[in-house]
Amino acid sequence: MKRWRTAALFAAFAALAALTLTGWPIAAPAAERGDAPFVVTYRCDGGRWLAVAYPAFRDARTEPIRLTWEGRTVLLTPTRVASGARYVNAAASLEWWSKGTGGTLSRLSTNRPLLTGCVEA
Repeated sequence: MKRWRTAALFAAFAALAALTLTGWPIAAPAAERGDAPFVVTYRCDGGRWLAVAYPAFRDARTEPIRLTWEGRTVLLTPTRVASGARYVNAAASLEWWSKGTGGTLSRLSTNRPLLTGCVEA
């Protein structure tokens, strides 16, 4: 079990490093976010991780996010929602729904959560 956790943590940090090398800065405190894209790493239930590269807040309603999980990166487009922020990729059948400092990753085709209890790390 410990080997799996170490591998998952390594994969999350590798994804974060890859996003950073592509010009996406590491997350800044919320008060400083707004003028530039940023990356947030989330720790989820079961010790799993994912990283999300968000556009600048001023572009959040129109620009996609880059979600990296289990060694792959997927673009998800913003979708209207009453509360929080929701991003989807129909081809990959993924939905990322965040609110505040947390979020849930779900499979669109089955409407089942893949990662729950995700909070900013």
